[in-house]
Amino acid sequence: MRIQLTTGVYLNVLSTAQFKTTRIAVHFIAPAHAETFAARTLLTSVLETSSARYPTQAALSAALEALFGASFGIGVAKDGSTHRVTATLNLVADQLAQAPLLEQGFALLREVLLNPLLPEGDFSQSVFTREQKNLEDYLASLDEDRQLQANLATQRLYFEGNADQATPSFGTVDQLAQVTLGTLKATYQAMIARDQIEIVVLGNVTDEQVEPLAQQLGFAQRPAVPLALSYRPPAAALREQTAFAHVNQAKLNLAYLAPSTLYGREHFANIVMNELFGGSPLSLLFTNVREKASLAYYANSNFDPFRQYLVVQTGIDGASRARVQTLIEAQLAKVAGGAFSDALLAQIKEGLLNARQAAYDSPRFLARQEFLHALAAAHQPGYAAFAAAITAVTKQEVMNAAQALKLQAVYFLNEQEAR
Repeated sequence: MRIQLTTGVYLNVLSTAQFKTTRIAVHFIAPAHAETFAARTLLTSVLETSSARYPTQAALSAALEALFGASFGIGVAKDGSTHRVTATLNLVADQLAQAPLLEQGFALLREVLLNPLLPEGDFSQSVFTREQKNLEDYLASLDEDRQLQANLATQRLYFEGNADQATPSFGTVDQLAQVTLGTLKATYQAMIARDQIEIVVLGNVTDEQVEPLAQQLGFAQRPAVPLALSYRPPAAALREQTAFAHVNQAKLNLAYLAPSTLYGREHFANIVMNELFGGSPLSLLFTNVREKASLAYYANSNFDPFRQYLVVQTGIDGASRARVQTLIEAQLAKVAGGAFSDALLAQIKEGLLNARQAAYDSPRFLARQEFLHALAAAHQPGYAAFAAAITAVTKQEVMNAAQALKLQAVYFLNEQEAR
């Protein structure tokens, strides 16, 4: 159930006795602006490691240990045209602990989120310097993951001209270098005062138990800001880029515009189409490109419904690029032309339903569904609605979804030529 605590601040309670834990997630959601990503990411590290009451990581760890070994973390993500900072606390259920851990957990969240360590009115210089260096090292290390490097480069190419979409949710090293104590504090103040807040609590709890505790977090009302979970990039001319690096295998990625309405019929047709094209071990990319032709170390596709973005990722021998791209396009043509059996389509759907049903054993997944339902009216969080929508997808709808794909970007990362 979604409860408005004040303007722009909402509580979502999912009462279930399925788990022995209680999960509390506090989401701060703002329109995605690339220039804020690095500061918001650095802010998560600073808040996660210190507060006025717990000025060191050791002190905060001790507080979590006192809550029967609770786990706590803060991270960032993007959904469509929104940027999200999420603080998550996992506790042993009160019934099992025979202690008021829910109440104590909310008190800890209030301390960490609303009483940061601000000696002399600014964040601690030592904490800031340490966490900025840690984040810089982490961002620099991402270049060592060639598959991730290729994926991020593909997104930059695809969303060229739109920094909010082209920039990863955690920002860039260059952006991070521009963050100062002053900008970090301003970022924190803006997040606390202006972001839409969705609090999601999942566990063996009731609305009546949780609401007063959530009210005690003390978030003030804020202006209502329109949030767009869905982003559709404009169709553009095909962009292609080749880069070189020391790689064990070349990376060839193809990015497509996958038009659909979030949680409408096209949305579910795209899910099935992607699974058939390259999203599963039964897919045509896996079967025909990786296994039969042996032209790829891996070949898969992934559909991002929030950005209407479908990307094919492959690891190949660089000399085989033309053959691989031709074969990928041939698999898409098979899906678009209906060159797949009803039995395979049924297997693809069954795999999706089995995976979805298993996901409902995860508190994280269930809480995510509750969050999405709060922000997207068309979203239905239960398994039955998803199963009905997937089952209803017809072969023609899968074909239509494949036919609607528009290739927008081709990124190729090849082995650095010897000099």
